Amino acid sequence: MERPAHRFFLCLLAVPALIAGCVTVNVYFPAAQVEKTAEKIVDEVYQEKKEPTMPGPTEMPQSLNERGLIGDIARLARFGPAPAYAEEATTVSNAAIRGLKDQIGQRHRELLPYYQQGQVGINKDGFLEVRGTSGLGLQQVASLKRLVDADNAARRQLYEEVAKALTLKPDQVPQIRQIFSKQWRDKAEAGWAVQADNGQWGRK
Repeated sequence: MERPAHRFFLCLLAVPALIAGCVTVNVYFPAAQVEKTAEKIVDEVYQEKKEPTMPGPTEMPQSLNERGLIGDIARLARFGPAPAYAEEATTVSNAAIRGLKDQIGQRHRELLPYYQQGQVGINKDGFLEVRGTSGLGLQQVASLKRLVDADNAARRQLYEEVAKALTLKPDQVPQIRQIFSKQWRDKAEAGWAVQADNGQWGRK
């Protein structure tokens, strides 16, 4: 016959296991900061947001032009205080991220004709895919594939570097990739090939 004391001891051992099975661990993920970072990087790559250019300083008095007073006054009147501090607080950047962004931006200019012709598309995972090579010579096809492979490698590294900068775990990189993917597709120009979340391809 089982002793009461023995049953009580077994119950005590079972309590921690039951508690552990019921506890849900919430892993922190700075979604808003990643979204702002992705939006800023994608805008810069696509060059969608260009600052309005002011008239040249050739007709300004030299003394005022050197001190930049007129430029400062005009900027404050038109745009308000520079949002640098607010932007730094809501985005993440470092030398590695900026370098990768520049690489992707430079390559984007080479890929632009292929985007416009629908030969390159943006898939649901935030990477590029060759959608067709009709009308391209063998050298052009090889060049296109090299561009796409290089761009995808840079994008993959970019997502990893953003995770590192935010001290996130490697298994959180897919969340970063998903956020970037949405920005790449949402900000794509009309006529570009993009893949929906359900896997279907279409044109913007």
